[in-house]
Formats: sequence, structure tokens, C-alpha cells
Amino acid sequence: MRCLHEIRILHHERGLTIIETAVGAALLGLVTASAIATLIILNKNAVSTRITTNAKEILQRNIEAAAGSPFTTNNVPPILATTGPNGAVWDDDGGGDNYVTIYSSRDGTMKMFGSLIRTVQTEANAVNADIRRVTFHLDYSLYGRPMSYEMTTIRAMDK
Repeated sequence: MRCLHEIRILHHERGLTIIETAVGAALLGLVTASAIATLIILNKNAVSTRITTNAKEILQRNIEAAAGSPFTTNNVPPILATTGPNGAVWDDDGGGDNYVTIYSSRDGTMKMFGSLIRTVQTEANAVNADIRRVTFHLDYSLYGRPMSYEMTTIRAMDK
């Protein structure tokens, strides 16, 4: 026959108290909230990186177009036409303005635009060759912060 003390111990170890359950639920909630907050931050960083990469790709595409365009005395492509010191708007996407789409969500509900400015200046040199400095400048806003990127190349006339 068991003594009363043994029965109480066995009975006490059968389940969890309400306090233990509440502490467990609180810890689980804290871990879940931390995981969700981390995923939100990681998603925001991924979007920021994607937008930055897209902005740099737009500039690189235009720099490559300027560097690869045929450029002779009789043929000066519009991308190499000289501008004033403040530049001129550049229609990268054929929309008739200087706004370019930097980001578009997969479902098309979110789009981010930037303004693209092209500056082309002639470079002085000892042999008076037609050498042009081509700069593309892209301005946009990301999470309320103004952002900008700029790329420059030098282009000489083809022989």
C-alpha cells in the first residue's frame, strides 16, 4: 500500500499549472514576434537592395549605350549631343519624359519612378579631338529618403 505522501507527489507531477502554461505561451509569443519583426526587416532590406541594383542597372545601360553608339563627324547620336552644364532630361524608356521605372512589383500594384538627367560636355585636350564626357544622374526616393546615383564615361569620336 502506498503512503499518502507518494500519492500527492505523483498527482502533482501529472500536469502543468496555469502559471507554467502562461509563461510558456508568453515565451512562444515573444519568439514569434521577434521572428516576424526580423522577417519584416529582412524584406525591407531586400526591397532596398533590389531597388538600388535596378537604379544602377539603368545608369549602366545608358552608359553602355553612349559608349557603343556610332559617333562620327557626320553622325552625332542624340545620346552624345552636348547639353548645358545642368544637363537635360533623358527619355530612357520612350515615355516622352525623363521618368524611368526603377521598380515594379510582380502584381503591378507598386511602382517606383526616378528622374534621369543626361549631361554631355566636350573635354578640352591638346590635339583638339572631339572627346565628350557623358554623365547620367538618377534621382529617386526610397522610404522617404532622397537617393541618387551617377555614372560617367568618356567617349571619343570614331575614326
